[in-house]
Amino acid sequence: MTGRNVALAICLAAVSLAGGLYLLGVQFADGGAYPEYSSLRSDPVGGKLLYDTLMLVPGASVARNYLPLEYIGGSGATVLLLNLDAELFDQELLDSVDRLAARGNRVVVSTAEASALPKDAGPLAKTWKVKFGFDAQSPRNFRLYFAELGGWKTIDQEGPKAMAIERQSGKGSVVLFADSSGFANAALVDQSGADFTLISKAIGPSARVIFDEQHFGITQTGSVVGLMRRFRLTGMALGFAICVALFVWRNVTAFPPPDPVLQRSGASGRTSRSGLLTLLRRHVPASELATVCWNEWLATNRRSVSAEAAAQAREIARRETDPVKALREIQPMVHSKGNL
Repeated sequence: MTGRNVALAICLAAVSLAGGLYLLGVQFADGGAYPEYSSLRSDPVGGKLLYDTLMLVPGASVARNYLPLEYIGGSGATVLLLNLDAELFDQELLDSVDRLAARGNRVVVSTAEASALPKDAGPLAKTWKVKFGFDAQSPRNFRLYFAELGGWKTIDQEGPKAMAIERQSGKGSVVLFADSSGFANAALVDQSGADFTLISKAIGPSARVIFDEQHFGITQTGSVVGLMRRFRLTGMALGFAICVALFVWRNVTAFPPPDPVLQRSGASGRTSRSGLLTLLRRHVPASELATVCWNEWLATNRRSVSAEAAAQAREIARRETDPVKALREIQPMVHSKGNL
């Protein structure tokens, strides 16, 4: 592949990468790639508007959680688990919520819209003494409700149906919502349908609010880029990228540029001396170089050297491993002046 073809391939790859990143940016701009009610989603069924609104409240601390609930440290925080499928209220989740609340936190859990009465809500009824009811004739937002409370306090209801309940758990509290639509972006934009008082009751007096994202499957597992940012190695990555770019450039174009005269003449770029050195290095060991040089010189100058001097020179060339020293010792023996 010629240098021009390589450069063209690199340009095409860069354009393709830029186009892919642009499409991903468009997709993630409104958060459409994230689950419904995620605080990273800004369309009508997302929860980003509530997140951004709380960020503007003076003194409030708002964050997202991408780790299991056990990793949420401290106390006095309100943790929001929005749009949780009612059939996912297993014993492990209930125990995690209770432990988090017992440390002095307020855990708010809202259920997702259901098309029928949940079938696998046994742990909820056994551990928290709560049972769901389902009314197919009601509007979609009010079909699922709490039929049995088991000691929970009702904080919101639609007619006779309990839609939000609360109970103490250790030093904190747990709040259950039968519907999540009140936390959606669309409900907050439509002020006539949004019950800000209910949201305020759900969050409570805490100034620290945490939007849980890990129950949506958005988890933090760590990455090379994350570690580089953590340990401030972005500069090293930039330097490495520059080195890679220089390596590619070096192999694409010649530096310095070749002489056009030599290119037209078809010169190979190697001299006869470099060719001789290459042959010698490949075929003559350094310890035998003096002997080879002496034999080659002697082949054309045998008459000018006596037999005794030739024998002494041959012995020096055989004994001395350094060819330069050997030739310097041989020179005064065969010539009274001049070089070999």
